[in-house]
Amino acid sequence: MTFISKESKPQEKLKAWYLFTEDFVAGTMSNTAVEVGVYIRLLCWNWNKRCQGIPKDSNTYYRIANCITEEEKKACETVLKQFFVEVQDHYQNERQLQEYLFITKRIEASKINGRLGGRPKKPRQNPPTLTTTPTIKPKTKKKDNFPLFWNDISNKVSKGIAEKNYKSLDAEWQNKPVELAEMYNKYYHSIEDKRYAKQPAYWISAKKYEDQEAKIENKSGEVYPLRLKMFKQAIKEKDKSSFITSFANQHFPDVQRAIKEGEITKEDAVKYLNMGNRL
Repeated sequence: MTFISKESKPQEKLKAWYLFTEDFVAGTMSNTAVEVGVYIRLLCWNWNKRCQGIPKDSNTYYRIANCITEEEKKACETVLKQFFVEVQDHYQNERQLQEYLFITKRIEASKINGRLGGRPKKPRQNPPTLTTTPTIKPKTKKKDNFPLFWNDISNKVSKGIAEKNYKSLDAEWQNKPVELAEMYNKYYHSIEDKRYAKQPAYWISAKKYEDQEAKIENKSGEVYPLRLKMFKQAIKEKDKSSFITSFANQHFPDVQRAIKEGEITKEDAVKYLNMGNRL
């Protein structure tokens, strides 16, 4: 069973794929040119296959990445270990998968709006409004907490990009520099081979601080947190699309686990995840 169903929407290929160049450059600073080339080929192939994952067969992924020499094959193994997680019999890139799910959801929503006649037209005449003099509030300067974060982290590389990404965080996280530094250090020291550890800049932009206990990063290939996040988001947004209900039914044990652990209710699973016949 793959992570993305072959019947998932859209049926047509998504020919364009957004590459977040700044994050990509930061995340591959320690990689060789051969490894970067292999990484690009694997990502392109996975996108063309609707993010179903890279088959966990060496002959197959060597062919996908066009690896012939021993150096190229070694580079391929390095890339899979560094940037992909194991999901049953496939390798999956977490960020690319999230981008695919986001885009397919937008496409499906657009199709639904089209069948309903598009967005409602604005009224020709707006009701009269009272003209008031706006109150100009003095601008408050945000406190720069990045130096506190930077001073406490263990892996001080790509400071400029890290500072830019830090300042783009939500205010809630910008005000937790010490806590963020502790979370990054815990992640960094958990990686045995430091060549595969994400730099602070990429760790911030990928929002790894939101991962509880970094389960996506561990060697066991645990993907339950990502699926749980999708279930909870669908329930919160009251999304009953065929894509999410099909996905939930494919991963029914994870739905049961979420209910048992109190993450979602049985009623919500029945109502929004189409679990009426299974619960």
